[in-house]
Amino acid sequence: MNLNFDAKFVHCSDAMDGEILQVSFDTIPESQHEDERTTPYVLISCNFEFSDSATIEWNDGRDYNGGAKIIAVTLSRTRISIKLDRELDIDIAFRLPDKEFAQLTSFLKRMIDVDCIY
Repeated sequence: MNLNFDAKFVHCSDAMDGEILQVSFDTIPESQHEDERTTPYVLISCNFEFSDSATIEWNDGRDYNGGAKIIAVTLSRTRISIKLDRELDIDIAFRLPDKEFAQLTSFLKRMIDVDCIY
């Protein structure tokens, strides 16, 4: 199965002096009510205080899911493809200014095993 969408919003955030990192790819602004969600999103997060492994959750527009292991990430200037340890591949198109793309790249390299990012 594939989850493909165009992210209108890409957000990188940190907390606790970088101990917690999150990257979200979303189709709607953060202010929307999650219980009314009918569009996809993906959230990758890592809490270095408890684990060095990134976690991933998503909504395919109908249901929430998560807990899969990230096997590989392919990042290009306008697209990210994520291969998981289950029968789901994620492909997200996005547009970011150079500075925000550099931040996205930095966050992902810190969160995900460098051997997984191509």
